[in-house]
Amino acid sequence: MENYTPTKARQNLYQILKDINQQKKPVTITPANGDEDQAAIIISKKDWDSITETLYLENTGTLAKIREREDDDSGFTNVDDLDWDNL
Repeated sequence: MENYTPTKARQNLYQILKDINQQKKPVTITPANGDEDQAAIIISKKDWDSITETLYLENTGTLAKIREREDDDSGFTNVDDLDWDNL
């Protein structure tokens, strides 16, 4: 992961945002004094949306149901038989 100081990030913000979206790699902004407690991460909106969707699915139990079905020995589940409202 690339690391920038706030000054360097300000100087190159447009290019950093472009690279983040093209390369799908987050960037860390760390103060010049190296204080990690004051650092921030920049990621693309698409990556953030993906993270929040995964967290939502995990928090609602949907991913647990998916894992359960993946481990099911019956071989497959007919999607027409799923109760989508109660996953």
